[in-house]
Amino acid sequence: MALIDCPECGREVSSSASVCPACAYPVRTGSPPVPARAVSQPPSPRWWRIAIPILGRIAVGAILAAGAVTEESVAGLIGSVLIGGSAIPAWYRWKIERLRSGPPGAALAEGLEDRMSEMEHRHREQMVQLERGHAGQIAELEERIDFTERLLTKREQIGPG
Repeated sequence: MALIDCPECGREVSSSASVCPACAYPVRTGSPPVPARAVSQPPSPRWWRIAIPILGRIAVGAILAAGAVTEESVAGLIGSVLIGGSAIPAWYRWKIERLRSGPPGAALAEGLEDRMSEMEHRHREQMVQLERGHAGQIAELEERIDFTERLLTKREQIGPG
């Protein structure tokens, strides 16, 4: 990897870079375009792995509740509520598994990095446009300063009064 000079700003740039990091000028024009990064889709959570235990707990709780009502057993009713209620943590486990299988952190970081580099590039372009737009005003001010300096030197030559 060698260093080359940027044709736009003159700074040293890596020969493997496609654009200058200082001014975003394309350094390599014959390089193939960089392919978009493929984001792998996470495997979808298997709904049946969670649905069967949840439905089973609700069914067992309902059967125990029906038996407890006919026998009027408080222990059976409490057991049915506990077994049926145990479906709630299983449902939360399923939700957590779904959230974990969302976009991986690396893909999010890459997306953020791409967005940041795009914003930096746009910022550099805006700065170049501003500098080009003000170049005429700067030249006009320099002419005025030169004119004022010539007037002052003539005034000094003429003398006071």
